[in-house]
Amino acid sequence: MGNRLAEMQFRVLWEEIMKRFDRVELSGEVVRLPNNFIRGIKDVPVCLHRA
Repeated sequence: MGNRLAEMQFRVLWEEIMKRFDRVELSGEVVRLPNNFIRGIKDVPVCLHRA
């Protein structure tokens, strides 16, 4: 249940971001978590652009 809830929250968050901004641009290197079991992401720097 936790995984599905997180997916739903992320979907709603992304929908709200896309309502407010026209473009989301990667502005740096993606930092991954050092883990042998899960390829998690620690940091994704982005720049949000309005019209």
